[in-house]
Amino acid sequence: MNIVCTIDNNYAQHCAVMLSSLFINNPNQKFYIYIITNGLKKHISNKIKRFFYTIKQEYSIIEIQTSELEKAPVSHHISLATYFRLFIPEVIPDNIDKILFIDSDIIIRKSIDQLWSLDIQSFSHAAAIASGMDDYPSKINLPEGSLYFNAGLMLINLKAWREMKVFHRGCALIYQQPELLQWWDQDVLNILLNNSWLPVDLTWNSQPYLYDESLINSKYQDKYKKFNYLEAKIDPAIVHFVGGGSAKPWHLNCNHPFKHEYFKYLKKTPWKNSHLIGKPSFISKIRFYLGLGSKLHNFLQFLRTKLFSI
Repeated sequence: MNIVCTIDNNYAQHCAVMLSSLFINNPNQKFYIYIITNGLKKHISNKIKRFFYTIKQEYSIIEIQTSELEKAPVSHHISLATYFRLFIPEVIPDNIDKILFIDSDIIIRKSIDQLWSLDIQSFSHAAAIASGMDDYPSKINLPEGSLYFNAGLMLINLKAWREMKVFHRGCALIYQQPELLQWWDQDVLNILLNNSWLPVDLTWNSQPYLYDESLINSKYQDKYKKFNYLEAKIDPAIVHFVGGGSAKPWHLNCNHPFKHEYFKYLKKTPWKNSHLIGKPSFISKIRFYLGLGSKLHNFLQFLRTKLFSI
């Protein structure tokens, strides 16, 4: 089974966590992992090498040149790495016609055999709808009634992507209409591949917005029922920590119901001892409690607990 990931130096750790969850929950499957990156630091590359040596799966690191993306819009929390997805049909070997792209901020909780076995020969790819973005397609000028997919997990028909010239047309769109792209390469892919993709159940890409009851009770509730949103909320096959800090397990303010599973898989990687925003140091906790200002009692209670535990 061929898997492709895209990383930069900041997301290598999270990619390893995702892969750890993939291997653990698919123990009888043989994978080949393609990692697309640019400017990966030596010590991070060495950690990746050590990780794959331990889990006995094959991989390749593909270093790309990003000159085509110099004018691509980015933000304070979205780096150029998000556009690496566009390179997939260009850098994956031509003899491979089908590949599963998995974002780094994901954990795999179950077998993905059923997902992999989907027949996508008549589609550009299979993906789940982007939860909470039901009114968004019109903002990027998609026809009325168009579905908008989340690009964090895609079962890709590489033959179709190559024939549709996704990379070259995507780069052209970035240069011609950068102001249109609020969600970066995800917008690019939705514009280029509109109505050519196969929607799948949300269990294959469970997103935080599913926990917003007002969303589910909205005028779009029938659509969410169609894609089995309840299973995706309660016991998803794949969890996607998409969104801001409160959705990311490595952030202190994360409130995602599956955040603890991230740390379970983190322990299986060379990053197991890494300092995370989500698991603050003693000094970080002191700063956090002091920052509460008027709630000094909370800090004193915390300090008393630490002192008596020594």
